[in-house]
Amino acid sequence: MKKQSVSLIAKLLNKNSQPVQGSSRNELQATEKIIMRDVHELVPNPKNEMYSLDNIEELAMMIQLTHNIEPIILTTMDDGRFMITSGHRRRLAQLYRLEQGMTDNQMVPTITREIINDFEDAITDDEMETLNIVFPNKGQRRNLTPSQEADEIALIKPIIKKLYDYQKAAGNIDGKFRPYFANILGISETSLQRKEAIRKVSDEVKVEVDAGNITATAAAELASMDTEEQNSVLEAIKDRGEDVTVQAVKEEKKKVVVSKNDFTPVVKESPTECELEDEGQTKLFGQTQKNDADKNIAAKIWLQQEIAEKLKDAEQRLSVETADKTEEECQEWQARVKVIKEVLDYLDESHCPERCKECCDDCDRPCEHSKNFQVANTMNN
Repeated sequence: MKKQSVSLIAKLLNKNSQPVQGSSRNELQATEKIIMRDVHELVPNPKNEMYSLDNIEELAMMIQLTHNIEPIILTTMDDGRFMITSGHRRRLAQLYRLEQGMTDNQMVPTITREIINDFEDAITDDEMETLNIVFPNKGQRRNLTPSQEADEIALIKPIIKKLYDYQKAAGNIDGKFRPYFANILGISETSLQRKEAIRKVSDEVKVEVDAGNITATAAAELASMDTEEQNSVLEAIKDRGEDVTVQAVKEEKKKVVVSKNDFTPVVKESPTECELEDEGQTKLFGQTQKNDADKNIAAKIWLQQEIAEKLKDAEQRLSVETADKTEEECQEWQARVKVIKEVLDYLDESHCPERCKECCDDCDRPCEHSKNFQVANTMNN
């Protein structure tokens, strides 16, 4: 991958973090002006809400000792007010100092710096602002919960994808998007997949992940199941007093699959002739044939549904990669998905049973007996 793939983001953010020549693009000035403004008039940026604002008391004490506040970076809002781009903790520290009687000075140093977007053809100014909120807070990600970090990744992913497509169309980069995105975040592709998988787990599982009771890897393993199954697996493991590890989740998932395979549909028996006569009905041979045909159709539909469920489960296992899944295991599940899809194709109405003997002589498609044999083997596996 070419160097521009990641350095572009750094250049964009660096340009917005450095002093600009002039308060606007058309008016040049030697340096940016530091203006004292009332801290109460500064508007917090809603995009910064996900980031931790703890240890405000410590920051306030540091300002009290040094009597120095770094300028708060602002952007101008449409209504003339000023919204914070960088410096939310400094704002809160100054408010804390006022509340505690450490100072009576409501003024803080500020710099107004409009967002520079050199890629207006690719992303909007609002999206550029989002990047300038997220990436400077990268050092504070240690304070984000795993689910909050997953939300942050989901927030910037479509923006980075636009920049990726723009660069690729211009011939500045090559390669796939996932390694490009992981490289920008400074994490591995596997770690990226685990973090993104957290958005697919149930609320109950998210609570456990954020509390540190479940690792991101174990959560990714749960993400391949539906929410009810996730909660069931989680409850079963906790009831045994075990830690929710990847291995424990895998073992419990096997039980869920076996339970599905052991399901036996309840088939209602055909009414007797006496029962039909008691109801004032006449039992005709033609009607009996129709009932038998209906049963066959119902059985076929049930079988197709069962196989479709197996296909869904197999595809879900492939959707989330885990560190413990070997390449051989991935290939094995890919083969299973292929076979299950073929079986579903064999069960459609395109192959006519009445012409089975003629059809088998004229084409390569298996006869009904062969199909039933393959279906039975697949269900057993």
